[in-house]
Amino acid sequence: MTPLEQKVYDKIVKTMDLDVSELEGVDENSPLFGEVKEGEPSFGLDSIDSLELVVMIESTWGLGEIPSEEMAKLRTVKAIADYVTEHAEQPL
Repeated sequence: MTPLEQKVYDKIVKTMDLDVSELEGVDENSPLFGEVKEGEPSFGLDSIDSLELVVMIESTWGLGEIPSEEMAKLRTVKAIADYVTEHAEQPL
């Protein structure tokens, strides 16, 4: 993971109060949403979590409101890091 991807990962874990021991195998390309299935690493977030996630992204990186069409693309740590790199003045 890049330093920004690691920061995104860490912020997600903290914001969503996730147990790191349950995230074994999860990386920057793992899906954030959906049911966790054996052999398919996922953060296991749901649609309610997505609202909290967007608020965290906007406030952490000083972004304005993220348009809904862009929010739908933020499905992995890497996608969030790429969005932040493209839209934030100071990504890290």
